[in-house]
Amino acid sequence: MSTDIISGGSVDLWTIDPASKAGRVTLYDGNGLPLTGMGTDTARGGLNVLVRQTAATAAGASVWAVRNTHATKRLYITRIVMQLSFDGTGAATLMRYEWIKGTGNTALSGGAVVTPAIFQTDLTQSVAVDARILDTGLTVTGVTFGASIWTGTQGRLTPAATVQAAGGFLEILEWPTAIELKQNEVLALRNGPTNVSVIGDSVFGSVRFVER
Repeated sequence: MSTDIISGGSVDLWTIDPASKAGRVTLYDGNGLPLTGMGTDTARGGLNVLVRQTAATAAGASVWAVRNTHATKRLYITRIVMQLSFDGTGAATLMRYEWIKGTGNTALSGGAVVTPAIFQTDLTQSVAVDARILDTGLTVTGVTFGASIWTGTQGRLTPAATVQAAGGFLEILEWPTAIELKQNEVLALRNGPTNVSVIGDSVFGSVRFVER
């Protein structure tokens, strides 16, 4: 004799796995967040970062950004590789850039679209990624930025024929927990937050993501 087990919060019935014949469950932590069942990857890829300042730009400009546009998919930023460099007129000053997450971003406009490079061929092209680049500053509508995730500086040194003075440094950013972007959340690369950019300030690198 069979018995139906019904959810106390809906009319859903308890599902039995057809292979193992075991009841399906999801484990949660003390905050009510699932410990398993994060979903299946629908895209894995990278986004190229290639910013060179072509004009003096006020501090706080979002010169590169990626936004999640999808209602149910989530983007997880798993790794950032980047390098700061300079090829303008040398000066005894510093450029400064930061990675920062924002919420409530209803539109990302201006500049050029950054097309994702897909790492796994049999996964579809991303349906959630909206990435753009503009060295003088993108329009990030409605956004509320939180605290800076990372801030780095680089001297404005003039490159020489025999010395790699302007090559900057290579930075690899990884965290035990990926940066999560829900719909209308954005990860932005901003100049500053207090330093004005000048011609020749540059950021090169890539942002790796997983879409679920």
